[in-house]
Amino acid sequence: MEILIITGMSGAGKSTALNYFEDRGFITIDNMPCVFIDGFKLSIYKERIKKIAIGMDIRSFERTDEFLELLDILKKEDVSYRIIYLDAKDEVILNRYNLTRRSHPLEKFNSIIENISLERKMLAEIRELADIIIDTSDFTPKKMIENLKKNLEDEKIRDLVLTITTFGFKYGAPIDLDMMFDTRSLINPYYIEKLRFKNGDDKEVQEYVMNGDGSKEYLRKIEEMLEFLLPHFIKEGKTHLTVGIGCSGGKHRSVTIANKLYEYFSKKENIKLLLNHKEQERWIL
Repeated sequence: MEILIITGMSGAGKSTALNYFEDRGFITIDNMPCVFIDGFKLSIYKERIKKIAIGMDIRSFERTDEFLELLDILKKEDVSYRIIYLDAKDEVILNRYNLTRRSHPLEKFNSIIENISLERKMLAEIRELADIIIDTSDFTPKKMIENLKKNLEDEKIRDLVLTITTFGFKYGAPIDLDMMFDTRSLINPYYIEKLRFKNGDDKEVQEYVMNGDGSKEYLRKIEEMLEFLLPHFIKEGKTHLTVGIGCSGGKHRSVTIANKLYEYFSKKENIKLLLNHKEQERWIL
């Protein structure tokens, strides 16, 4: 288990950071009081949950000692952790509060700028303990995400969830596709009696489809297109991409090509891959 503790100045971008990690498969918890961590029995869940991102600001503890006690608990539980401290200039944080019209978590003073100043003093010791300090003063959300990725380049964090969905055109294309490829131009096993009641998961069907005229080249071109597009989608902040592979019935050709694509892209460590056969219940018909 590894825990990322996202802390720092209120208004510096903690919510944006947590959204980044949540989209990449982390269990995220926001504004968790330090005193709660002892009740989680981390040793029990270490094998089940590998990545957790916890957001903590000044509301999570009444004094710095509580945060230090939290770190001691993690050490005793033999849980690896890293502290990411988000910071920004006082005037930037003030402007962000004025734009969002939200109240500052500290209500010690009537003035927001005085509360910001007090918060900075209260967090000074925690800032010194941080593994990574990021000043978000000049960051847009997109630039902040790029900076997080750069600072955590040694972490195996997925960039994208790629779902490959097969379907039959005669039943209608799914409405949630980002991209669609039509395999009806490929040789059709349906017209071979011994293959008709098999599907694209069967080796015989795959061999028949892939040995057809143009099948290997078509697969290669889809792979090349996705290889080209995926980094651009990731750069633009897209976290989920659904690619549809269709044929007449969603049983033979589309399933064969989808399986080959799944095999090809499963080698990418930064991509979580999902495979969905929409017409699978119809295969027995």
